[in-house]
Amino acid sequence: MEQQFLLEGHRAVNSLLRKLALGLDRKDLNHKIIQLTEQLFGQRMASILLLNSESKTLHLEYAPNLPDFYNQQIEGVGIGVGIGSCGEAAALKKAVMVSDINRHPNWVPFLPLTNQANLHACWSVPIISSHGHVLGTFAIYSQYISEPHEFELEILELLASLYSVALEKYELENQLNFFAHHDSLTHCLNRRALLSEAENVLAKRCFGDKVMACLFVDVDKFKSINDTYGHSFGDGVLLAVAKVLDEATSTCAKIGRYGGDEFVVFSCFDSEESVVSFYHSLERTLEQALYINDIQFAVSVGLSYEKDPESLETLIVQADKNMYQIKQAKSQR
Repeated sequence: MEQQFLLEGHRAVNSLLRKLALGLDRKDLNHKIIQLTEQLFGQRMASILLLNSESKTLHLEYAPNLPDFYNQQIEGVGIGVGIGSCGEAAALKKAVMVSDINRHPNWVPFLPLTNQANLHACWSVPIISSHGHVLGTFAIYSQYISEPHEFELEILELLASLYSVALEKYELENQLNFFAHHDSLTHCLNRRALLSEAENVLAKRCFGDKVMACLFVDVDKFKSINDTYGHSFGDGVLLAVAKVLDEATSTCAKIGRYGGDEFVVFSCFDSEESVVSFYHSLERTLEQALYINDIQFAVSVGLSYEKDPESLETLIVQADKNMYQIKQAKSQR
């Protein structure tokens, strides 16, 4: 029995690892790993909880066969010694195998809930990252008192390790996808992604009767800023500009880092008057935001807008031209 169980468990985990390598998504993995666990352990209900590292609380990822009221009641449970099986497993970074919930001190506060759900044993192991951080817990419940065998703990820990690998893979993929479309410093869209997303808006005419505006933002004397104060300080100036653009524009606006010290924003407005009003408000906000360490820096902002633009290029070229004229006027003062 023991050898057969271990063999089936290892084969099943290897099969899931192959599917994960070939692109198994998170939703399908959750379904398959819970289904596999319940098949291996028989007449048990599996649960995956993930840890919020800031609040130190556990949150439901997937537990389809536990009663809904039970999942709802334990949502956001804290971690710590003496808190059920999962709370303690996450706190201690080790398995907590409770064979009789009704007689275990960790479960005393939860007994009305577990009795209502008819749960009488809970074996929990922590999901631990490759860096040693707790990501959550992997647990199985049963409706009868049951003492775990050593080989059952081995497979449970193996399943938790598989899930840890999966979470790190998904996180890495998310990061790679993010930085394929965003500037690594400011987290604004990069030029390619900006033009692609704005082109979609233009093609679909999502703005209806609205006015589509383009703002071309350029930091004045940026090379001099880097030469005088250092590149780290220059990065801080770019971050300040990006922050203002993000906070000042609507959620539908497309903000991109167009070049070294250049930003381009596409946004829709109800009228030409509202475009001009926003433009002047943005100029004032940028002026206030770029007073850094008692030193005043400046940007030049060019604006163009049309009710039914033919292309993004025409808007960018006109906004860039207007920005350059503003910059030239400053230099002649």
